[in-house]
Amino acid sequence: MIKFSPTAVASCLFATAALLAGCKKDGPVMHGPDKMPTHVSSLRFIGEKIVPFKQDYNNTTIGGLSSIDYRPDKDKYYIMCDDASAFQPVRYYTADIDFDQTQFTNVNFTGVTTFKRPDGSLYPNTAADRYSAIDPEGLAYDPATSHLIWSSEGIRNVTVTPAVLTDPFLYEANLDGTFVASFALPSLFKIQSTENGTRSNGSFEGVSVVPNSRYVFTANEEPVYEDGPRADFGVAGSPIRLIKYDKMTHQPVAQYAYKLDAVHAAPIPADQFRLNGVVEMVAMSETKMLVMERSFAVGATPDYVVKIYEVDLDGATDISRVNSLKTAIYTPVSKRLVLDVASTGIKRVDNLEGMTFGPKLGNGHYSLVLVSDDNFGSSQITQFLAFEVIP
Repeated sequence: MIKFSPTAVASCLFATAALLAGCKKDGPVMHGPDKMPTHVSSLRFIGEKIVPFKQDYNNTTIGGLSSIDYRPDKDKYYIMCDDASAFQPVRYYTADIDFDQTQFTNVNFTGVTTFKRPDGSLYPNTAADRYSAIDPEGLAYDPATSHLIWSSEGIRNVTVTPAVLTDPFLYEANLDGTFVASFALPSLFKIQSTENGTRSNGSFEGVSVVPNSRYVFTANEEPVYEDGPRADFGVAGSPIRLIKYDKMTHQPVAQYAYKLDAVHAAPIPADQFRLNGVVEMVAMSETKMLVMERSFAVGATPDYVVKIYEVDLDGATDISRVNSLKTAIYTPVSKRLVLDVASTGIKRVDNLEGMTFGPKLGNGHYSLVLVSDDNFGSSQITQFLAFEVIP
């Protein structure tokens, strides 16, 4: 009788299971962490699912979904909630999302986990302690460590005494929400009482781990004061910074300039709020990524415009030693439009802020999933959109 070692048996069973999964009709074919698309020619719209307003899950309020990342080995999604403990403590959700090449079937929330402060305590409600409050936004899963990397944009409020000056951060956490480590914050991104550094609610929004897990990318949503004015209607080219971190050392190793589009429309009335900024990124390699720009203007029709670009860092200047881009000479990253979400023909493009590659479809192409942040407002929606990635 031929004897097999336990390791050999396990390997054989794993290979057989993988083969059967790959043959499953219309089911997702799981991809490993090193098997991301390296180029996206276009995106084909599959479908949309809208989550009911303020849907309850395990005594928490679903809304404010600001980032999403897919874990292929478990076929699950991690979704950031940007509630700064106003409804419930700072948290993220897990979900199963079902779609195939022809239809979007279901979004089913399966878990909720609270993020903890470095000392193990909960983040306080803004109303209870505005000086300890944060602005949670980005979320990425790291398959090398089974950790999450998440971000806060920082808060600047100089209308109160003393002023609220809460720096943005990038944290690494266990899946149970407990703190593991913090990434070093370059001095240029600190919140200050003067018009220097990070703008309030304008810093680290998108977060992504490169496929080989060596680096982490994040970006400020809007320019730091030193780099120039915010994007505006009729004003294109405002630069933000893509920051490249060494994941092992948690230290920044490079920065690259990315030039924003203009705000898509003038607000109504003309002095009302408007912005355009980078709200999400998905790294395909150490030099290529998808980037989502989200433009908003009060009173405009449409009020939101969301575009996805393929970005190439190759040839761009490392600006980490440049304290101001206003008069600097540098080469920004290149960007190519992949999709204006309005071209899908959906009834409404809302405040889309999350984006991730999902499982492979039955035809072997990857999928892409977007999610919107409804700001916990009844006039907005929590929408999930599924796409086929055309290589």
